[in-house]
Amino acid sequence: MAEEYKPNSHRSKEHQDSHEPMPEKKTEKVVTGNVKQRKKSGLTRAGNIFMPGDVDSVKSYILMEVLVPSIKRAISDIVCNGINMLLGEPARNKPGAPGARVAYRQYYQSDDRKDYARPRAQAQYNYDDIVFETRGDAEEVLYRMEELLERFEVVSVADLFDMAGISCNYTDNKYGWTDLRNARVERVRDGYIINLPRATTM
Repeated sequence: MAEEYKPNSHRSKEHQDSHEPMPEKKTEKVVTGNVKQRKKSGLTRAGNIFMPGDVDSVKSYILMEVLVPSIKRAISDIVCNGINMLLGEPARNKPGAPGARVAYRQYYQSDDRKDYARPRAQAQYNYDDIVFETRGDAEEVLYRMEELLERFEVVSVADLFDMAGISCNYTDNKYGWTDLRNARVERVRDGYIINLPRATTM
């Protein structure tokens, strides 16, 4: 069973200010059809290694530390070489020159890179996919998860398992989601699954 804990949202604070008791979070089975668990594929596990924030950090690094300097250097070379040609001087930075290469591995080796280039390390938690017999059951579980998230600002893996009628362990209470905007129900060969972001430490 999922742990029962009080919400910490703004709505909760409003209730505290008005001295009205807030209900404790309690999840129960909501599906009516059969459900089963299956191991995540290797591709799915690999795709969950990086958080969206990590991807943004890498993109920022590539843009600001690789592409922009390279473009500036190329423009500078074109202008300087054009002037040198007009003055009868030899062109500089010919292809293959040591200074013309971009150190793409610098992102991984440099100790003084900017903060936005540092991926945020978070513990990842892999659990088996839940395959629902009907789309209606999968959509109902996702809807209830979104409700819990709105009220309590977090929904755990244990909550998901409880609503699917699957037994969970204590660790399932420690991982979950604070954002389900990209979650969606998908059709698979043997039923329906909820495609969720990676569960992280709560």
